[in-house]
Amino acid sequence: MYEIIENGIGTLSRSEQDTIVFAKTFARFLLDGATVVLDGDLGAGKTVFARGIVHGLGVQTDYVTSPTFTLMNPYEQGRLPVYHFDLYRLGDPDELDAIGAEEFLDGSGVALVEWAERGEDRIPEDRLTVSLSHHDDDPTIRTIALTANGSLSRKILDAFLKHNTE
Repeated sequence: MYEIIENGIGTLSRSEQDTIVFAKTFARFLLDGATVVLDGDLGAGKTVFARGIVHGLGVQTDYVTSPTFTLMNPYEQGRLPVYHFDLYRLGDPDELDAIGAEEFLDGSGVALVEWAERGEDRIPEDRLTVSLSHHDDDPTIRTIALTANGSLSRKILDAFLKHNTE
C-alpha cells in the first residue's frame, strides 16, 4: 500500500525481501538518463534497494554490493546500464571528475548514487530521491519515500504511480 506524500509516495518495508520487491517493481519504470539518489543512514537499506533496481532492470547477478572503495560499480547487461555510485568515502567532489563520473551521471543508463550530498553539484538536479529510514516503532521495518525533482524523474514517478494505483 502506498501513501501519497509531497512530490511522491511512501511505503513500509517489513523485510529485506520487501525492499527488493518494491525496488524491482519501481525499476520497470526507470528511463534512460535517470538519476536515483539513495538517501538514508548507515544500515537503512540503500544497497538493498540498489540490488532490487539492478535485478529489476534484468541484470542477472547475485553480486550487487556497495562500491565503497571503488566509488562506482557498472552493471551493463540489463534493459538499461546501471552505474552504482557510493560516495561515502569520497574525500573531495573533484575525485568524481578524475574517474570520469560525469559521463555516467549525465549520460545514458541509470545512475544510482548513495551519499549524494558528498558529490555536491556533480549530481544532476533532475533526480528521484529514495529516502530510507528505520521505522520509529520497530527497527526491522523501513519507511521508503520516493520523491521526484525534475521533468524526467516526475515522468518516471507518475508512470509508477499510475500503474500501481489502478
